[in-house]
Order: sequence, then C-alpha cells, then structure tokens
Amino acid sequence: MAESGQLIEVAFGMLSPVVETADVAVAEARAEEAEAVCELHRLNAHYIRAFVESDVTWYDEHLSADFTCSLVDGRRIGKQEFLVRVENGPRVTQVTYDEVDVLPLGDVALVHGVTHYVRDGIPSSTRYTDVWLLREGRWLAVAAQLTAVG
Repeated sequence: MAESGQLIEVAFGMLSPVVETADVAVAEARAEEAEAVCELHRLNAHYIRAFVESDVTWYDEHLSADFTCSLVDGRRIGKQEFLVRVENGPRVTQVTYDEVDVLPLGDVALVHGVTHYVRDGIPSSTRYTDVWLLREGRWLAVAAQLTAVG
C-alpha cells in the first residue's frame, strides 16, 4: 500500500506536463500583452503628434469608420467632423502629454493620459481616454473622451 506522500508525488508527476504547458501559455500571453502595450504607446504618441501637425491622413487611417469623440463641452462628434477639426488646426501651442496608462483587454484597449497646452495664452490640460480595437491585426481608435482638468 502506497503512503499518501507517494500518491501526491505521483499525482504531481502526472500534472507536470500540464503545468508546463500552462506556464508557456501564460508567458506567451504576457509577451503578446507587452507587445500590445508598446504598440498602443506608439499609437498614442502619433495620435498627439497628428493633432499638433493637423495630420488628417494619419487620423483617417487610424480611426475606425464609426469613431466617436466626446468633447470637453459634452458634444459628441463622429469621424468626419473630427477630421474637419483636425484639418482646421489645433489652435494650441506647447503641447505635451503625460500620465499615459495603457490597459489592454484582449482585442480592446483603453489609453488614458493628460495633454497640456497653451490656448489663447492660457495654460490648460485635458484628460483623455481613447478606446482602441484590434481589427484584422490593426489597432483602430473607436472612441475618445475628453475632460477638462482644473
């Protein structure tokens, strides 16, 4: 008759390949998530650059057709109106950003941050949340929420 310690040893021995497979899957998932976080940080930097430079082409390529933006004043606009606003120029200077936090949630990700700028000689800040969706291997912005800070 086997002692209980021997039974546990046998049971763990049988589970060892399963645990190793799970460890590999976890490592792969973490690597994919880290890759997504890096890509979304890069896209966030380009999003802000495109705003400063009035780069309508970049936005047209990286916003989904159903993109919506909730503005600081509470109005909600679609992609076409957003592109018109970009084309008209940012009307701000000294743009910087910080407090960027990227939260991937599978094929969806949230990017939070704060932009700082000067408009009409007055320093201001806006907190933003952008929602990104992975479609056919590409991240596209599907929504943005802007909130005045201070």
